[in-house]
Amino acid sequence: MVFATVEIMVYPNVHNYKAGLLFFSFEESWGLHGPYSRNFPLAGYTFFHSATMALLSVHFIYSTNKLSYFKGPQCLIWFAYCTFFGLQYALGTYFTLQRDSISDEYLREDVLLRYNVNLTEIPAMTILAYDPTDGSIRWRNIFGILNICAICNFQYGIMIYCGWAMHAKMEDKIKNFSETLRKHHKQFFKTLVLQITAPTIILFIPITIIIFLPLFNLDVISVPSGVMLCSFTLYPASDSLIVMYVVSEYRNTAKRLIRKGLKIQNSQQTSSKVYATTVNPTSTAPLNG
Repeated sequence: MVFATVEIMVYPNVHNYKAGLLFFSFEESWGLHGPYSRNFPLAGYTFFHSATMALLSVHFIYSTNKLSYFKGPQCLIWFAYCTFFGLQYALGTYFTLQRDSISDEYLREDVLLRYNVNLTEIPAMTILAYDPTDGSIRWRNIFGILNICAICNFQYGIMIYCGWAMHAKMEDKIKNFSETLRKHHKQFFKTLVLQITAPTIILFIPITIIIFLPLFNLDVISVPSGVMLCSFTLYPASDSLIVMYVVSEYRNTAKRLIRKGLKIQNSQQTSSKVYATTVNPTSTAPLNG
């Protein structure tokens, strides 16, 4: 939820153009106007993006019954874990995706055409995989791509490993459980599978497409890929909806709350109609010709 809030505050955007990528915002956030400080909000956004992915992998670790690591002072390990990967992502993007004269010149015309804005006047970071003059690899930007890729793959690997480990242990344990407990365990495993699928579609696939497009240097690419960033902030809602949809107790509780809300709404509407009739009884009387 914090990540979604930061997205609203920073309002980041992405544009892919041939071998280049522009990560930018149309407005300077929090009154930061300096050539370097105005990119702090964008770096902060990447911090929470990475921390969200790290927290997701922590959720899967918790689901494998590693409960002893989540009690007392040991729970601080996970705050440090999320902070570490958040800082690695944020500092990596801030220093390896800094704009320079070559990237500015490469992207300036397309940005002006697409957004009617001067690239040098907005908070922005860039990836330019190849030097446009001689085609040489720009290693600083490549290291930025590798840094993002390493973080995403590490978190995703933990999710897959923990999901498989939970499935393997569950098959052995639920054999001696009652029918009710077996049903609950199967529901939670189904939830876990969907909780892997949802971030794969919402978090991991979009960022992979965005950062790897510059490596292909396709002449036909000039797209406002920032729409993919919108999918990131769908994750908090999708995670809750998955649990409510799969686990029958949560689903039934949600249905009861919805029915109760509709009943209250209908009751209020009925009361309003009765009040209106009482105050102005002639309003409902038939008109005489």
